Amino acid sequence: MQTHLNCSLIPVFTVKQCRYALLLGLLSFAVPRLSAQSASSQYQAQAEVGIGLGTAHYFGDINPAGGLTPVHYSAGLFYQRYMGNYIGIRLSANYIHLAASDKDNKSAAYKGRGLDFTNNLMELSLSGSFNFFRYAPGVAGHSFTPYVGLGIGGIYTDPYTKTEQGQKVKLRKLGTEGQYSTTPHDGKKYGPLAMVFPLSVGVRQALSAKLNIFAEATYRFTKTDYLDDVSSTYAGTAAFETSNYKGSAQQAALALQLQDRQQDGKPRLQGWQRGNSLANDRYLSMQIGLSFNFGSCNCPMVY
Repeated sequence: MQTHLNCSLIPVFTVKQCRYALLLGLLSFAVPRLSAQSASSQYQAQAEVGIGLGTAHYFGDINPAGGLTPVHYSAGLFYQRYMGNYIGIRLSANYIHLAASDKDNKSAAYKGRGLDFTNNLMELSLSGSFNFFRYAPGVAGHSFTPYVGLGIGGIYTDPYTKTEQGQKVKLRKLGTEGQYSTTPHDGKKYGPLAMVFPLSVGVRQALSAKLNIFAEATYRFTKTDYLDDVSSTYAGTAAFETSNYKGSAQQAALALQLQDRQQDGKPRLQGWQRGNSLANDRYLSMQIGLSFNFGSCNCPMVY
């Protein structure tokens, strides 16, 4: 008896095998990719809040060489909104304690001038930041980055000093460079507010999906030369006579005492150089701190 095969069964069986093979192939490709994508985007911070503590350094007419000493202190808070893994918009508030004295200067000319100041700055700024590496806290290989920031802000400034008797005296309203005198003078009136332009460089490391540690240095260019109440020339003693001074007799006496605090026995005359009006004052803070991420989303992979 001759046996005949039913060939119509063969194509049907082969098509089923192809369907299963195709399905298995797609699954084998998609599952690892979905798993990798899930691992890469398992936590995407949308915002960050942080606090930092560190040093403060002043550069101006009572620190003309631009040295980092004396060292003072600073503290700051910030809120940052992320626009992805690389870019953020940041609102910062900082307290900056600045001070300097001619007595600490090695130059005999500056030491003889004898000026000093202290200023507790309150700063508010808005800046943009850029991460050099893709920063995704909680994702292996993307937990560290250096970054830079640039912004604009404002400060409240009110320099003061102490008399030989230890009395604290605020300098802005005295006009120690003749600002409140009717006599000729080079000093300019200045208010309690001034603009600043912060430039930051730093590094941040994610300790977990929600916690970071950072180190940051921020240099501020300012629009004022009176953080230290020193800028131009001496107004001369006549500027502080009660007949020429726009203030009380007590204010005039204090202004006269504090405008020239020479330590070398050489009274400064009208028009002598007191400061450098060609360069505005600047300051620097260097801080380390912690920040906390919040507002997570299951975001797609960012390359």
